[in-house]
This record gives sequence, C-alpha cells and structure tokens, in this order.
Amino acid sequence: MTSQLSVAANEGSINWDDPNWERSYNGRRAYSQSKIAFGLFALELDVRSRTADWGITSNISHPGIAPTSLLAARPEVGRSRDTTAVRMIRLLSRRGILGTVDSAALPALYAATSPDARGGRFYGPSGFQHLSGAPAEQPLYSRLRDQEEARRVWQISEDLTRATFPALSGADPRGGR
Repeated sequence: MTSQLSVAANEGSINWDDPNWERSYNGRRAYSQSKIAFGLFALELDVRSRTADWGITSNISHPGIAPTSLLAARPEVGRSRDTTAVRMIRLLSRRGILGTVDSAALPALYAATSPDARGGRFYGPSGFQHLSGAPAEQPLYSRLRDQEEARRVWQISEDLTRATFPALSGADPRGGR
C-alpha cells in the first residue's frame, strides 16, 4: 500500500487538542495536519503489519510540485483566477525545474510496484529540492519521525472509526525509522 502525501506534511503539526478542528478551523493547518496524520498512520500500519504478520507492506510517497488540476482556478475552491504562485509553478514546470502532471505520479507508482521499494519508507522525486526528478527513497520529513505520534494517530483512528486491531506485542520492528 502506498499513501500519497504532499510537501504540506513537512510543515505544521497535529492539533491534538482539537484533531477534527471543531472549535477553530484553519484550512492550511488542517490540510498539513491531514498529510502528517496520513503519513504517520501509513508508517504505523507497516510496523503493525510486520509485527503481527498481516502481510501488508505500507510506505509513503510525495509527487513533488507539478501543475496539476488541484492548483487550477476553480470557483468551488474560492479561486476564480490562477494565483501568481500557480502561474510560477506552470512556468517552472515547462522549463523542467519542477515536475509535470505525468512525473508527479511516478513516486507513488515506484513505491507501489518497484521490487526495490520497501515498507515503512518514503519515496519522492530525487531532483532539485526533491520537487522534481526520478523517484527515489527520501529521508522522512521531520514531522513523520515521531513513533509515539504515529501510535497516537493510530489510536485516534481506531477511536473515531470504532475499529480495533490486535495490540502490538513482542519486539517493536521500528528500528529503521
């Protein structure tokens, strides 16, 4: 299983006091939190699968930056015109500095299908600032390195979904993070 993140997983933090943003919503911070939580959950899934022998391999990837339709001006997301940043991303993509729509899919494809891709790892573009280029293993973003936070995200996910999975027992195979 490959979970797709974004560079937003490397900024902000998890709002542990209000994880569903019910008291005070901030769209950018909530988005970053969702990406951090998604990455932590995927890494914890890999740990739990290896420990309990579930047979699931879970890793994470990010596409770099590319001019996808997610950036396009659309009234439903409050943008009637492209922003300066979006125009700059398109220009840098055309010049080969940032990724393209096609190259943005490659890290997830690599993470999901390459015999060299391993569980509990992070894959993304290998080029300039890891924003473009061929897919390769990347260092984990700092927000994805805390094993206790990964366990907390897992527990909150169980609580919110009312789904439970067997508790971890025995040796903790996290050594690689």
